[in-house]
Amino acid sequence: MEKVEHRLNGKTPIASIDCRINRHSFVPFYQQIKNYLLDRIQLGQLSNGDLIPSEAQLSGALSVSRGTVRQALYELRVEGYVVREKGRGTFVKRPVTNEPSTSREAAFQANQ
Repeated sequence: MEKVEHRLNGKTPIASIDCRINRHSFVPFYQQIKNYLLDRIQLGQLSNGDLIPSEAQLSGALSVSRGTVRQALYELRVEGYVVREKGRGTFVKRPVTNEPSTSREAAFQANQ
């Protein structure tokens, strides 16, 4: 078990990852990584705007391929939990909720 903790340009802290891959489990590695990150997001240990370590950092720390990490991050992105910014990295993003964002939307939904 390794802990990955770095800083981007000495300013933005990158979330530390303290994860174990169960190599004897029938759960795919990417799913284990996704579940770990999702749990941390839902428990508030990773907050909106936190930088997630790069694919290379995660794959090195977890001894898995970059493709495995990429699949986990892709699924989190599709589900709205992270956002990728070219040249900057992958950041935690507050998931989209079904709550109306404005009073106008609330009034529209109430009339239906």
